[in-house]
Amino acid sequence: MTGLWPRVSGCFTLLVLCLFSAGSALHAEEVPIERVFAAVPFAQWVKQGPVTAVPWKVRIRSYGLALQQRLVASIDIELAGRDLLKRPAGDRIVVLVQVTDATGKQFRDYTLYHLNLPPEAKKTSTEIYWNVFVLPGEYQVTVALFDDLTREHNLMQGTLHIEPPRNDPLPGAWAGLPAVEFLRPGLEGPDRMFRPDVAGKLHLPLATQHPVKLEVLADVTASDLFRGSTRFYNRYLSVALPLLKALSQISLERGSLNVAMVDLRKGRVTFEQDDVRELDWPRAKAVLAPENGPATIDIKALEQRRESPAFLQDELLRRLNAADTDSPPRGGAAHVFVVIGSPMDFYSFRDLPHMPPGSEEKCVVYYLQFELLNTRYADGAVGNVRKMLKPLPVHVFKVRSPESIRHALARILEEVERM
Repeated sequence: MTGLWPRVSGCFTLLVLCLFSAGSALHAEEVPIERVFAAVPFAQWVKQGPVTAVPWKVRIRSYGLALQQRLVASIDIELAGRDLLKRPAGDRIVVLVQVTDATGKQFRDYTLYHLNLPPEAKKTSTEIYWNVFVLPGEYQVTVALFDDLTREHNLMQGTLHIEPPRNDPLPGAWAGLPAVEFLRPGLEGPDRMFRPDVAGKLHLPLATQHPVKLEVLADVTASDLFRGSTRFYNRYLSVALPLLKALSQISLERGSLNVAMVDLRKGRVTFEQDDVRELDWPRAKAVLAPENGPATIDIKALEQRRESPAFLQDELLRRLNAADTDSPPRGGAAHVFVVIGSPMDFYSFRDLPHMPPGSEEKCVVYYLQFELLNTRYADGAVGNVRKMLKPLPVHVFKVRSPESIRHALARILEEVERM
């Protein structure tokens, strides 16, 4: 080790000098992970065992099922500000993490951090963390920290136990996925909800005896329900977007999958993609820009004005009629609508036209409604939604938690397979 260490640390010093000009913190998308691991004697540190040269706290936790229908865990490193201020000016550290599954396969990531703290940081702490999607099983977690100027390092090893969901209605949904997927830090807004950084796709096969035309419609209206609250609107999107992503990953054995976003207030389709293999997220995200969010609502005006959800009724009917003109075999396909929406209590359902008789043939609607915690404020107006879409058969699922989303997905797949 004595002969090797100066050369290796020198390589690392050169590496970080080239990197830190880009910013105070860098992640694995900037520099290949194995290049960083190769620049330090990581394997030797592991052989030497745990050591704490720089005061730190490491927490490894499992959080269960996430809205994205994946099990999530976190690795969190806390560095006290009073300790960091004692370190040399211009200091640089790297934190490396390695997760090893039961088969011995290793998954790695890192963070490079430039210590440039003001004196008042003495009363605070710096957190460096990873969120990871994981499969059920046992894992060994190794975390190392290296100070580029003092040549000190930390190393700790711990275990991570991931339980599968109890009575899982979708036990095969993770088939083919990697055991560990690190989530990219720093994502904000819709990207944080949708997670475009995750390459693994849910395994949601849909095998039917007859062709199926599956149409997923996501209502992204900044409706009066949100009363001008961007936070409230984003809470809805935090459920709607993971649900939309999961539905877009359904794999039909016979038929097609179309996805659209609709704005009931503006009365138009804001995004549309047919025969989806992978959702075009950059284009879909564009309709969720901040300027398209809820505006400030005048409460008095709200009490006097109620918008109509007629566009949803019109859009379903338009798509049903379009299906009749499709060439075989789609013209004879069973039509399945999955509508993602917020509660419609603040809409006016008066004087809506009736759906024409016969439109219910070979058609079913699954209405997945975001559920409020306080149902006294809005319970979804489910009865009015059913009347609006009558005679179409409407199955309603209220979704908010990861478990409720998983249950709804399982029921839809199971029932459509039996159609």
